Amino acid sequence: MRPGDGDDWLRLNGAGESLVASAVDFENFAEPRPELPERAAADLEAAVRLLAEHDWPFRLHATYDETIRMDLDVLERTGAFPGGVRWILDHAETISPDSIDRVAALGGAISVQHRMAYQGRAFVERYGRERAAQAPPVRGMLARGVTVAAGTDAPRVSTYNP
Repeated sequence: MRPGDGDDWLRLNGAGESLVASAVDFENFAEPRPELPERAAADLEAAVRLLAEHDWPFRLHATYDETIRMDLDVLERTGAFPGGVRWILDHAETISPDSIDRVAALGGAISVQHRMAYQGRAFVERYGRERAAQAPPVRGMLARGVTVAAGTDAPRVSTYNP
């Protein structure tokens, strides 16, 4: 099985967004940011290397800049993308300008969702209005040349009602 396999009804397009459970943060802004276990980077690196060896595109669930920085450290260490393997960070509500620059340098993309419409109040209470006004910082992403996609995410964090 390879990316692209399938038919008009179902086609495989890559792996993600939770490649390894140890490296996934969550998006409940009412709670403190989760601490990832020490093994998270090593677990993720093994998965990324395997996917890159087989030219599989992938996505990474990364809400918090701390997780994003770890993800980018792994991607920079693997140097896994000379053949054009596509990868995407999903969510990125608290991504820093430095991390956006790193995503751009590595040729990654970021997919954002409308979770702030559902969790904005909790985000404001935890991080303040100023940070909430920039979450996710789409203008900064676009200004730095990052490809930005938009989606709806899962029905547990957004409505299934169109």
